[in-house]
Amino acid sequence: MSDTPDNTFKRLFDESKKYISLQIDYAKLTATEKISVILGMSVLFIIILVLAVGAGIYLSFALVYLLEPLVGIVGSYALLGGLFLLLIAIVVIFKQRLILAPITRFISRVLLDNDKTPQ
Repeated sequence: MSDTPDNTFKRLFDESKKYISLQIDYAKLTATEKISVILGMSVLFIIILVLAVGAGIYLSFALVYLLEPLVGIVGSYALLGGLFLLLIAIVVIFKQRLILAPITRFISRVLLDNDKTPQ
């Protein structure tokens, strides 16, 4: 039972279509996995950020009441405001190292790493 050139070409074409279809499905699954990892980490970050802001507010008021006997209520609020301005300045100065580089590293690791996804 010898294969004719037309039959061989048809089989090759069918196998190529199946291979391309499987590659497209694999790309869809990989993209879905990577998008879900990025969205999951984003949601986790937002939840942690909201909880940290709440904790920061309570700790700020505790620090104000702790400093009140030493410098008065106005002085303690002023000191705390200055501390927050200093923290904002530090974040702005080091934004590349503190914010942009870790985000870029995480997204590139998720999108470009074909073997495994970060946990």
